[in-house]
Amino acid sequence: MRHWLAFTCAVGLAACAAPPGTGGGAAAAAPPAPLAGTRWVGVVAGDADARTLPRLELSGSGRLAGFTGCNMMSGTWREEGGEARFGPLIATKRFCVGPEGEVEKGVLAAFASGARGVREGDRFVIIAPGGARFEFSPAAAS
Repeated sequence: MRHWLAFTCAVGLAACAAPPGTGGGAAAAAPPAPLAGTRWVGVVAGDADARTLPRLELSGSGRLAGFTGCNMMSGTWREEGGEARFGPLIATKRFCVGPEGEVEKGVLAAFASGARGVREGDRFVIIAPGGARFEFSPAAAS
């Protein structure tokens, strides 16, 4: 009888337990919003001219289009585990000096080979394997 009571209690407790991976009964976190179809504007310190702010668009077809602050860039991307992974990127070769050139250096450093894009709050952050980072905020709807 004692074994039956212990078994019944164990089964009852197991039925009340949260399924694995749900945080022990707490509400499960919502999956991250998809990155496909999103558009972003670079976060730049100071009073940057809005026309020279970096821009980034991640299409649903796996294409990336962007502006570095001076040059146009394009390439491929894929979503993997809620992060963006980038293929090789190409960029035009305008000579950039002044603030736009400095911003472009930051953008291109972040997009180094093996870079990934992650959401941090409302920001989309590009992080190079060496640690270089560049932040984007959501672009206003047009």
